Amino acid sequence: MVAILGAILLAFVVDYLIWFYIKKVTIKTHTHIDDFLVNVLTTPIHWFIIILGAKKAFLEMFDNMVTKNVDLYYKIAIIVLVAFVVSKLLSFFIGHWLKVQKQTKKIPQYISNIVGVVVFLIALMVIMSMLKISIAPLLTSFGIAGILIGLSLQNTLVNFIAGLKIISEEKIKIGDFIDDGVSIKGVVEDMSLNSTKIRNLNNNIIIVPNSKISDNPITNYSRNDSKIRVVVPITIVIEKPLNEIKEKLQEIVMEVFNTMEGIDKKKEPQIWIVNAGQASSMTLPVATFNVLITIVSYKYQFGVADAILAKASNKFWKN
Repeated sequence: MVAILGAILLAFVVDYLIWFYIKKVTIKTHTHIDDFLVNVLTTPIHWFIIILGAKKAFLEMFDNMVTKNVDLYYKIAIIVLVAFVVSKLLSFFIGHWLKVQKQTKKIPQYISNIVGVVVFLIALMVIMSMLKISIAPLLTSFGIAGILIGLSLQNTLVNFIAGLKIISEEKIKIGDFIDDGVSIKGVVEDMSLNSTKIRNLNNNIIIVPNSKISDNPITNYSRNDSKIRVVVPITIVIEKPLNEIKEKLQEIVMEVFNTMEGIDKKKEPQIWIVNAGQASSMTLPVATFNVLITIVSYKYQFGVADAILAKASNKFWKN
């Protein structure tokens, strides 16, 4: 009995030393990892000391038959404590990596829950093996349950796997501007293991299944070289020779190039004629020009195109 009381007293003394000495040191550091380690390890250390004292007390009080069970229960308690610490550490470091490297918000919580369940299932199977309980029926039950769940939640599992694929391949991340050329076009607001939230150009949130992003070609304007070449098509009625129209258009584009922000000033814009002739919907012949201009970020592409089209329309309309 003295061993148990001594262990309890020692556990509280260790708690005091950790919280009033080690904790003061970790608070002063610039990282929160050491604070997390102190918080996670304090409780297991507390209970480990108490369990160790209880084991010693029972071994002194009872005969060999009872001490065998005491040793078994001691090992089970240690396995539970180790599973607790491992699940917390893995959840924290995986979640921290996802938040820092992948810039995700909700996925770390999902991953933490999954990691915790997996670690405790492994601990449960180890304990059952120590207690000489066959785990074969349990594994069979898990297998059957997994098949049934997989069939009933097929779409959810597909999106779940797609979410893991997106994260591992770093296909997109929060803040990226993406475009699939069909219906998805906007900034990634949030990501989960099931779906991705995208704010489109109308400032509406679109919730897209991860499988649609993972399986389809996506243009990510926020990756690699931040400078983007924008092609602005302009159709003009041919009322003058094409070379005069092109020169006038060149003046308009250079005016935008010299005055507007967001344009790469090191690369001058280019203009070329795509086609010229009679348009089916117009009585006058028209010419289509492509204006190629380089911007420093995808954020400026619509503003630059709008400025070029507005000035071209205004100049040629007046003429």
